Amino acid sequence: MREFSQQELQAVMQAEEQLRAEGFIVDNEDGNEAADHNSERISAFFELNKNVPVTVESVLAAVQQMRDQLRFKPQEQVQFERLFKNLGQDEQRAYKAFRQSGLIDDHHNGAMLLGFLAGRKMHVDHSNLVYALKGIAPQLHWEQREQVSSGRPGHTSDGKGMFSKDDTNLSARDHQKRTQAAADTAAGRTTPTPGTDYVKLCDEIRASTHSKTEQLRKMFVTNGSEIDYEQTYYARRRAAGL
Repeated sequence: MREFSQQELQAVMQAEEQLRAEGFIVDNEDGNEAADHNSERISAFFELNKNVPVTVESVLAAVQQMRDQLRFKPQEQVQFERLFKNLGQDEQRAYKAFRQSGLIDDHHNGAMLLGFLAGRKMHVDHSNLVYALKGIAPQLHWEQREQVSSGRPGHTSDGKGMFSKDDTNLSARDHQKRTQAAADTAAGRTTPTPGTDYVKLCDEIRASTHSKTEQLRKMFVTNGSEIDYEQTYYARRRAAGL
């Protein structure tokens, strides 16, 4: 087993400082298993290459050579920790105390918010964090919430919009009839059943009305076009005060 001199151990420690800044996991607080794994891999490299001196440069080169076998922190975590480390104590406390409903507390959001303020040389406090939040809100990670329709709070949309699939093929007149029928039902008016003789109903209304005869008469003036008795039935009822 290769024995390392005090000078070589010192070189390893110096290399670790540089590697730590790149996200290389060397501290147990970042994960015992990952730190032990990296330490074992580096030791094994120099065990297998006894002719390679242990220097800062050789340790850095070994890490680059075995990069796909080693454990690193995510780059967003590295960026956040670098930005956070550069803050003053008051700024660090302000960031830790900052909360926003729905905003996920992760390294991505932290790096984005602190990076936004650092790029503008703005002090990190609650007010400026809110300002940063508004500026980059679409780029941040938010909790997923159940989508509801804008028409009725608490009502989950079925994806069909205002009309069901059966409604989408209705003509404009059919939609108008359905809308009128719904309004009449809500108002307590009886909707005539299919097959109702609307011409007869309208004639009865006109015949039994005296004070509004002229108003009703105008409803029947169509400039030569065919009268839609069903469509105008309820208008005539309202005009007659029924």
